[in-house]
Amino acid sequence: MTWPATDEDGFGPGDVMRLTGVSRETFHKISGYLELLDQWRERINLIGPGEGRHLWRRHVLDSLQLAEQISFEEKSVADLGSGAGFPGLILACALAERPGVRVTLVEKSPRKSEFLRAAARELGLPASVLTLRIEDAPGPRFDVVTARAVAPLPKLLSFADAWLKPSGKALLMKGRDTAAELAEAREAWTFDLSTLDSLSSPEGRVLKVSSLRPRRA
Repeated sequence: MTWPATDEDGFGPGDVMRLTGVSRETFHKISGYLELLDQWRERINLIGPGEGRHLWRRHVLDSLQLAEQISFEEKSVADLGSGAGFPGLILACALAERPGVRVTLVEKSPRKSEFLRAAARELGLPASVLTLRIEDAPGPRFDVVTARAVAPLPKLLSFADAWLKPSGKALLMKGRDTAAELAEAREAWTFDLSTLDSLSSPEGRVLKVSSLRPRRA
C-alpha cells in the first residue's frame, strides 16, 4: 500500500484503534479497504492525491466514530453520497460482526459505484450499492441514514426524510457552520437533536437527528 504509514502529524492506525476501540478483525477489514482504494485511485478519481497526508484522522477516524452511535437493534443503514466509501464502507467494516446488519451505499456515479461494489464483494462486507441520485429514493426506508459533506443541512434533512423510517435517525457530519445551518433547518423542519463533538476535528460535529418532520406552513 502506498499510503503513508501515518498522517503528516504522526496520527496513525494505533491512534484510531485507541480512540474507537475497534477489534483487530474490523481493523483488518479497514486496512483491506484502504489497499483497494489505493489500487483503484489511479483509474478513478476517488480521492484527492493529497488526502494521504491526513487519511487516518480526516477519513478513517471521522467515519468510524459513527459506528458506536448505531445500536444493535438498528439493522439497516443507508449512506447517502458514498463517494469513495467514507463513511459507508468504513461503517460496513465496523458493523460486519453484527448479525443481520446491512449497509446500503447510495452513489450516483457509475464508476464510483463499480469500486464500491468491488470492495464490498472482495472484503465480504454486509453492503450493497444503489447507483442513483439521493433525490430518487427508491421506496424502502432505513433505521439509520448517514451523510458526510453532501449538502447544507436544510436540504440534507429533506433527503434524509425520504430515506428514513418514521422511527429512524440520521447521523450527519457537519463543520464550523453547524449553528447557522441548524437555525435555518429549524425554519422548515422539526426534529429531536443530539450534538456530539467530532473525534476527528475540533470544529466538527456529529448531528444525531430523530423524529424528523416537515414544519407545517
